[in-house]
Amino acid sequence: MAGDTLRDAFRAELATIRTGASIAWPIKDTLNTSEQPNPPAAAVASTSAGYLELEFPGGSEAQYTFGAPSANLHREQGQVTVNVVTRLRTGTTNRDLAETYAAAIRSAFRMRRFAAGSRSIRIVAVAPMGGGHDEAGMWVESVALGYEIYNVG
Repeated sequence: MAGDTLRDAFRAELATIRTGASIAWPIKDTLNTSEQPNPPAAAVASTSAGYLELEFPGGSEAQYTFGAPSANLHREQGQVTVNVVTRLRTGTTNRDLAETYAAAIRSAFRMRRFAAGSRSIRIVAVAPMGGGHDEAGMWVESVALGYEIYNVG
């Protein structure tokens, strides 16, 4: 069963970008699922030393057109974050690979348009990547994507 149309569109687009950019790390759906993003083993090869995940921090919606009840456009603007996750303190090889993957994802999403059902999502901004560790002892390179979509209702 499909989930939210917007979230499903981002999941599919990240999978397309991952394939096109030859990113070896898998995408893990950690958003209220049973998938465990356990850290890779310390001795694992760098090509298997991490994963990608999506976060949906939210946004806002405002009525954009008036005069057509139930058919007005409502502009939704929000943010989606792509996290590139690897083990903390494993040296420059994993860090550099995470940065390379994050830069490729940022570049691929820049000004991208893609479908969300019958509507179109437009990426209006990509933020420079930011890094830091999470509560699980993993290193995270994050790329924030500003999006815009027009909802009807």
